[in-house]
Amino acid sequence: MESDGLLFYKDGYKTPEFLSSSFCIHLFGERVIVDHYVLLFPNSETLTDYAKTLINYDAKITEGPGKWPDDFCPEQNLLPEDASMYFLSALMPSGMILVLLAPNAPDEQIASLCQEQGFNTVHHVAILVDDIYSAAQVWQNKGFLPLSMTPQEDGSLCQWFFRNWAGQIIELICRQWTGKETFSCENIAGLRLSELAA
Repeated sequence: MESDGLLFYKDGYKTPEFLSSSFCIHLFGERVIVDHYVLLFPNSETLTDYAKTLINYDAKITEGPGKWPDDFCPEQNLLPEDASMYFLSALMPSGMILVLLAPNAPDEQIASLCQEQGFNTVHHVAILVDDIYSAAQVWQNKGFLPLSMTPQEDGSLCQWFFRNWAGQIIELICRQWTGKETFSCENIAGLRLSELAA
């Protein structure tokens, strides 16, 4: 649901069965197809417990769980320490992706977001698009400003992050390869660095 420019999950709407079936939605007056939802958790333990329920719904864990970037991109110095996070992604039978995030420490950026807005806040929602430039124009007309001058591409994903006046982030994403429902180190670093720069 939308409240003063921010998105929140309604109570009872964070269940695997609901999220897996709700990837064609209306968002800020626009009908969209969701590539992935992001759910926030207070710590790695509650995140892992939720992930176990996903498996009961035939979800496939595609990445994680682990500390990002340390456990995923150990050879790369991608982020400042306060932008790290506990991370897991899962592919649902419907083809939609759930991303689970938890802070690694009380002073990290995700922890601050949860303290300010609660765990039902929508960190960001990723919208699947065919033409990222046309979609960007649509969202700019709705008052969303790009967090980078151009989209970010890694050879598999093309992504562009936008933020509105209230601070809500949406991601426009174009997957160039079907069957590769994962995220690269560059993809996630792009989001985190865009957030910190905004």
